[in-house]
Amino acid sequence: MKHLLLIALSSLLLVACGSKGDSAKGAPGGKGNGGKKGGVQRVLNVEGYVAELGQQGKNFQTMATLVPKNSVSLSAATSGRLVSLKAKDGAIVKKGTLLAKIDDSELRAQLKQAQSNKMLAEQKEQRVRCLFEKNGATKQDLESAEASLKSAQASVELIQAQLAKTEVRAPFSGKLGFVDVSVGAWLNSGTPIAELSEVDRLKAKFSLPQRYASVIKVGDKISLKDSERNVEKLGVVSALDAVISESSRTRRVMVDVDNAKGELIAGSFVSVNVAMEASNVQSFTIPSEAMILDREGAYVFVSQGGKAKIKHITTGLRTPMSVQVLSGLDVGDTVIVSGIVSLRPGADVKIKGLRHSINYEVE
Repeated sequence: MKHLLLIALSSLLLVACGSKGDSAKGAPGGKGNGGKKGGVQRVLNVEGYVAELGQQGKNFQTMATLVPKNSVSLSAATSGRLVSLKAKDGAIVKKGTLLAKIDDSELRAQLKQAQSNKMLAEQKEQRVRCLFEKNGATKQDLESAEASLKSAQASVELIQAQLAKTEVRAPFSGKLGFVDVSVGAWLNSGTPIAELSEVDRLKAKFSLPQRYASVIKVGDKISLKDSERNVEKLGVVSALDAVISESSRTRRVMVDVDNAKGELIAGSFVSVNVAMEASNVQSFTIPSEAMILDREGAYVFVSQGGKAKIKHITTGLRTPMSVQVLSGLDVGDTVIVSGIVSLRPGADVKIKGLRHSINYEVE
């Protein structure tokens, strides 16, 4: 009997333990709740960004290269020996100044012969014309004499053109660089003599990103600064490239700069500050990593009452760091900017920190 009672008590204890285990598995918050129903949902710690209205009226800064208004490499147009050199290193010269002369003795002798032939051709043409008027010569004789005269005139003009090529003159007023030749040297056609640059007026060339390609126009004033020499100048936009580069998606801009005092040096870099006009349309600026794209367009997650909520937005200017939001957000919305890949609509979120707005201006 004692053994039977012990077996019965053991069976009762096992049934009781099993019932408690089953109750524990089905209890709220237990491991066997099968998901979120009645369970504790995981809270995501994320960073936020408070949406604030602002106007787009920023400055775009870049670097530009200063180049002379005009620049040319002076060179010999014909071959010969250099017999005269008036160009001096670093000299300032006026337009038309004779800088170098190549030996032209042979050409001058040819010119005298050509001028003599021209004189004989003129005399012959006059005699034949007089005879033709008196019926002493035919029309063919007159035409032959006229052709001979034109040929002689062309010979003279050809030699005169060749003589002009023996002279190297300044095509515009400017400053010479270093002179690379000496008197007595034999120069071949195209041999460089010196660089001539118009440095009292300079040009600054830089590129604007495609999104700013239309914010400036010819005649606008642009601020340029040479930080190394602490010189700041105002330039005037003189030209805009007709097309946007397919490779860089930028538009080239040219600015004229007055350098009459020689404060700037051609070939140096300067910083360019392009002032953008403030837009009448107020907008938000958010970090670029907060925006998501799908088939319906752009959207962001915002935190409302500790829950993640989707808001579809309309965007404007974009940069690698920021996105301009034209519509879809309200003032004070906390845009979620981290943990985006883990977010789902309705997910529990906790803002662990806010990012400062000054780091995300659209520029």
